[in-house]
Amino acid sequence: MKVTLHGAAGDVTGSAYLVETDRARVLVDFGMFQGGAQLEAKNVLPSGLLAKKLDAVLVTHGHLDHVGRLPLLAKNNWSGPIYATKPTIELAAIILKDSAHLQLNEVERDNRKRERAGKEPAEPLYNDKDVEATVALFRPIDYHQHLEVAPGITACYVQAGHMLGSASIALTIQEGGKTKTVVFSGDLGPSGLAILQDAEPLRKADLVFLESTYGDRDHKPIKETLAEFGEIIKDAVARKARLLVPAFATGRSQQIIYH
Repeated sequence: MKVTLHGAAGDVTGSAYLVETDRARVLVDFGMFQGGAQLEAKNVLPSGLLAKKLDAVLVTHGHLDHVGRLPLLAKNNWSGPIYATKPTIELAAIILKDSAHLQLNEVERDNRKRERAGKEPAEPLYNDKDVEATVALFRPIDYHQHLEVAPGITACYVQAGHMLGSASIALTIQEGGKTKTVVFSGDLGPSGLAILQDAEPLRKADLVFLESTYGDRDHKPIKETLAEFGEIIKDAVARKARLLVPAFATGRSQQIIYH
């Protein structure tokens, strides 16, 4: 077995893990790099990714840094299954369509400058048709369902507590007469959030790939965060002020709207 990281290794965004055995190749997540021109230049189809048969893609959740490069597969004529929970499929479709729309707007602005400078026009990473082709490849998988997604590779999704539909994925991999369990955490949410169930712990693994953006710090308790949020709202109301929320993450936006 071989696992190649095509993102989120040294960078916070761009999660993508290629799992290869002597019988199968499976991609876990295929996210977009975010955070400036230098990182965004990495938003390409990795060399050789589709040179051999890719049996399936498994998606942990719908945030752009985990699904944002999926349309590059469809754009390059890949038509295999993309497995995700039903809420992830619905959210990913919205997020990918929005991504294509934003790219088009950015390219149109950039091309006006390029035209004035006598440069060739740029193109977006992908367009609406590429997104539609990608969404058509999604296949729903339930939590705790054991599904053979490729020869010798069985996937089981469990609750990750990060956003609606988010999951950690345990792969049971059979190769050379041996069976190994490889876990991909996806993004894990804190316990006690509204709307969401808490993350489920996985008790056994031979190898774990753990997302650890906040691995070196503790989050503020949710009660303290909500109290602080409430005081900000009260202050804005008292002053008849406007409250602007720079909503970067879909899950956090859902939490704010709920509360």
